[in-house]
Amino acid sequence: MKLKSGIGIKALLVFSGLLAICGLCMCDVVINEFELSPPDNGTVWVEIYNTGDAAVDLTGWMINIVDKPWEGPIPLKGSIEPKGFLAFDGQESWVATGNGTVFLYDATGVEVDKTSQQSDDSYSDFTYGRIPDGKKTDTRADFAFMMASKGRSNVR
Repeated sequence: MKLKSGIGIKALLVFSGLLAICGLCMCDVVINEFELSPPDNGTVWVEIYNTGDAAVDLTGWMINIVDKPWEGPIPLKGSIEPKGFLAFDGQESWVATGNGTVFLYDATGVEVDKTSQQSDDSYSDFTYGRIPDGKKTDTRADFAFMMASKGRSNVR
């Protein structure tokens, strides 16, 4: 009996692990564009995009901008529609150096997306964005330096 129970527990653990891995892959929300060096002492911001076909509840989700030694967490709320864009502003008091990495965490604290470290000290209307929207190869090439398109498609 003990042997069967041990096998059952192992099978359950393997199955749970597979579900967890598959769950990570099913996230359709990505960081689509971000401004780390806004013009005229503006506010840093991050835009997310839902590549999927269903709305996603963002309750408990978090964006974190890491610009050593500074970090800026942005709690998310609401929901994002399929193929929809949402932009979230940081705090007006934040002063970033323009050399940052942006992280996106789901409600359980799991990292669902991350940018490579980007450098922007131009204090202009140029941002880093995915072209086309949602492009995710997990390489630095996912993002291009482009004219800002906050809250809308990066492809015109």
